[in-house]
This record gives sequence, C-alpha cells and structure tokens, in this order.
Amino acid sequence: MKRFGIPLTLALGLAGCTSQPDSAAGTTKTSVATAQAGELAVTLLTDTRLETGMTPVYVKVETAAGQPVTNATVAFTPMMAMSTGMSHTAPVIGPPALDDQGLYRCDVVFQMATGAMGSWSASVSVARPGAATATAEFPSLTVADSGRAKPFTYTDPVTSSTTKYVASLNFDAAPKVGLNRVKVTLHRMQDAMTFVAVNDATIVLDPEMPSMGHGSPGSVNPTLASPGLYDGQLSFSMPGDWETTVTLSSGGVTLGAPKFTTSF
Repeated sequence: MKRFGIPLTLALGLAGCTSQPDSAAGTTKTSVATAQAGELAVTLLTDTRLETGMTPVYVKVETAAGQPVTNATVAFTPMMAMSTGMSHTAPVIGPPALDDQGLYRCDVVFQMATGAMGSWSASVSVARPGAATATAEFPSLTVADSGRAKPFTYTDPVTSSTTKYVASLNFDAAPKVGLNRVKVTLHRMQDAMTFVAVNDATIVLDPEMPSMGHGSPGSVNPTLASPGLYDGQLSFSMPGDWETTVTLSSGGVTLGAPKFTTSF
C-alpha cells in the first residue's frame, strides 16, 4: 500500500496529506502514513481510505535496508481523542495477520469520523523473535464518514443500567439490484479501551425504500462467521435510496435497531 526514500520524520506528515497507491505484489492500496518503530519503518495502508464502518488496515514493516519483516507479531491500537477531553478506542477484528502480500491485515470498525467531535490516532507495536518490542506512533489519521457505523445504547428496563454498542453494515461489493453479500459487526463497549465481540446475536435485515413506500423481499439474515462478525445477504429490488433497519437481539432481548442508508 512502496518504498519510501524520504526521511521518516517528513514522511509521516506528507503521507497523511497525500495518500498514494502502492502496487507491491500486484495489488493497489492506499498509503495512509509511515512512521518509525525503533529501527523499523512501519507503513499503514488501506484499500481506498479510512472510513467509518469495517475498514481494512494493512501494516507494512520493513528494516532500515528496506527488507520486509514477515516474522513479527503486530498489534494495531486506534484511539479517538474526543473534544470533550475523553478518549476511546475502536473495535479491531482479529490481530493483524500476515497476508500473501507480506502485509499484516486487520479490520477496524471506526465508529465515528475525524471532525469537530474528535481526532483519530493509532499505535502499532511490532514484536520480533529475539528483539525488543518496538512501537510506531501515528498521531493524526483522517477517518471519513461512510454512514456504515452506528453506535447505540441499550437501557435495561429493570435496572436502568446502560450498555454501549457499536454496529456496522458493510457491503462486499458496490450495491446492486438483487442480493448483496453484507457483513454486520456488533461489539459491546466494556470500557474506553475494550470492545467485546457479541457472538450470540440474532440479526434481522429489513430494507425499505421510503420514497416508494415498499420494502424488498428475499434478504438472508446474517449469521455468525467469526467473533463479532456476521455474514448475510441484503435484497434490493430496484435502484434508488434505501433505508435498512438492522434489528439486533441477544437472549431474546432487542438491543437496538439502527438504520443504515444505501443509495445506488
């Protein structure tokens, strides 16, 4: 997601302003930023841009000589500094795992965009056999609002205690008429630094076209594929503006029913 020939102290600022494609291993990705972790160069990449919802993040690790590091254990920790003075992280699906391009990939569910409410940063730790763990800091990341993530709160009717969740609705490809494979994520916010995957949810998809006053039959409700991640299919009977209600239940209790807008 390219070999950097400029000093790393300058590269961090430049990469954050001008994302560029990386065509290593025959695949084009977008370079987000690069920084130093001890003697290592660490580059963050994504498919197109960082945005709310489930977004792939790739980590490229290279030695000072430009050789790829493929025997490391990598951790990616995003952090949102809120304008209120509080901070929180975001759900990360799986520890970054090495892919066939020599990049460490994970998926991050950014629940809000960079803006007046706050700003994103990230830390990447790299542990190699026989070497001390090194950490690269990325102090400024731009996350765009895609509308694919919805934080919500469940209030227990008996105890009045509240629990915060974040859900996302993500398409495998550009939306089209017919069945669209989708991934729904659901995580519970345990504290500011911990999101727990919800693995026992029942999920119902209900697409509606408000302008026409009708829905679309045939959706396949998502089922658990991996921790916090559910696979399903969403039906659209015609192009236009759709509003999909995603009803999320656990243990027979409806936690929430966020709505997601899709236009094509």
